[in-house]
Amino acid sequence: MLVRKIEQGTVVDHIPDWKSGLVAQVLRLNRLAMLGADVSVAILQNVASKQLVRKDIIKIDRWHVDESEADIVCLIFPSITINYIKEWKVSKYEPRVPDVIEGRIRCPEVQCISNAEREPVSPEFVTWKKNRILQCRYCDTLLSFDRIPDYVKS
Repeated sequence: MLVRKIEQGTVVDHIPDWKSGLVAQVLRLNRLAMLGADVSVAILQNVASKQLVRKDIIKIDRWHVDESEADIVCLIFPSITINYIKEWKVSKYEPRVPDVIEGRIRCPEVQCISNAEREPVSPEFVTWKKNRILQCRYCDTLLSFDRIPDYVKS
């Protein structure tokens, strides 16, 4: 299988095998089609890896994944690495678990004020890294890291 090098873009590497679909969902890669962006996406699944035995890789040609987006993916899959490519040169970004996540994840509690359309409040979560959970700043609802893909705002 051949996947060509990219001149500009992002490579999301060290994704656990068969989990690239969740990463694509969290990164909202489907919105690229809606934007009409001139972008190519290659998703490689179950690729041999020295570190993980098997892994997935996502290559996005001509698109820069925001570091805050990468940090959210890191909540679910701490093993991921992000490689930014600019003019064929690679720079690595080590995603970090953010202390606070604002506006990207909706609260699972339907009655939370952050879910009310008429309220000018953006969802905000505090990260409890040790316990791998998020806590809504408004209603204190807890959300485990592994359930984040179900609540990512599109």
